Amino acid sequence: MAITDYTITSAQVNAAHVEAQPNILQGTATQNKQVFDKYCDLITEHFNGLIAELNTNLSPVIDNSVLELYTSLGWIPD
Repeated sequence: MAITDYTITSAQVNAAHVEAQPNILQGTATQNKQVFDKYCDLITEHFNGLIAELNTNLSPVIDNSVLELYTSLGWIPD
C-alpha cells in the first residue's frame, strides 16, 4: 500500500464519529459503547497501518540517508 492509502477521509470520519449517530441510542450497552469506540478504532487502524508501512518500506531509506549525512559531515558512526 502507499502511504496515502492511510489518509482518513472526511467521509470516514463522518461515518465513524459519534455525532453521526441519532441523539438517543437504542442499542444495548455493548452496542452503544461500540458507537463511541468506532472513531478511535478508525484512527488506531490507520495509524498502526501507517507505522507498519513506514517501518517496512522506509526504514532502510531513512537509515541510509542518515548514514550518508554523517559521512558527508566527517562523522563516523559507531
